[in-house]
Amino acid sequence: MHTRTRATITLTALSGLALTACGGSWSQSEVEDEVASAFDEQFPEDAPHEVDCPGSMEAEQDEQMTCDFTDAHGAGAVEVRIIDVDGSDIEYEAVEVDYEPTADGSD
Repeated sequence: MHTRTRATITLTALSGLALTACGGSWSQSEVEDEVASAFDEQFPEDAPHEVDCPGSMEAEQDEQMTCDFTDAHGAGAVEVRIIDVDGSDIEYEAVEVDYEPTADGSD
């Protein structure tokens, strides 16, 4: 039987983002790719992970949004929060807030 514990991942993302001096945004596709890659690394037994976010994030400390994700064994939601922005580097936290294994027995 597949068991999953709540995940909290804190990472520095993507050097070289196109952020302006007075702020900028972290594009939807970059957030999705970054979180999916982090989950693939943290939970290789559940890869591949697909992440679907509602939009881009302002590249500002404490900015947050909730994204949906699926993996090989289920689906859930992950809250992404920006911890710090240093130039073009974004440090963020991704916390799994919901997870439901698939009902087809593949869990």
